[in-house]
Amino acid sequence: MFIVLGLTFLGMALGYALRGHAVAGLLSHGVMPAILLLLFLLGVELGGNRDLAGALPRLGGAALLLAGAGIAGSLICAVCAGRFLRITPPPANFHQPPDHTA
Repeated sequence: MFIVLGLTFLGMALGYALRGHAVAGLLSHGVMPAILLLLFLLGVELGGNRDLAGALPRLGGAALLLAGAGIAGSLICAVCAGRFLRITPPPANFHQPPDHTA
């Protein structure tokens, strides 16, 4: 666990140091393919686990229930936040006159 946290903070420090450099822009293009590759490899590893594959029908229902509850909770919170915050965008034809006082 300390290795994961250490690598996370190391990456954050490196990202902070590379802000505004061209290297940071190049690295950002590789993030999504890296995440997709990790998810694929995780699926390969889980698919090869016989114990997990045997328990998948039982675990699948619980996972589906948890995912549905998470989505429902997020939607409820979004609706509540929308009611309390009431941020209205300016109209599409809104034009502010230029400020000539300066």
